[in-house]
Amino acid sequence: MVKIVWLPKARKRVKEIHSYYKGKSKSAANKLKKDIKSCTAPLCDFPQMGTLEPNLADLHISFRFLVVRNNYKIIYYIDSETVYIATVWDCRQDNKKLKSELI
Repeated sequence: MVKIVWLPKARKRVKEIHSYYKGKSKSAANKLKKDIKSCTAPLCDFPQMGTLEPNLADLHISFRFLVVRNNYKIIYYIDSETVYIATVWDCRQDNKKLKSELI
């Protein structure tokens, strides 16, 4: 069983997403935040369950992703016995910007 570590950028993105939706509906914002966090729980037992991220294939780290509600990707990588959640990406953005999000 591996541990999950949320990197600062990922925590920041979750806060931004929550803040955005909170202006529309506090309960919807809280539900989305919960969905994002709970989506990563299976990574403890199955860290390689996510698909390799094709937009980051040329980087020295093998990034994977999980999709949450069709609009968000949880971008992560595995190092030894740890899964690092690198960011939460809004899929409605230009995918060409994803690399700059992580570099």
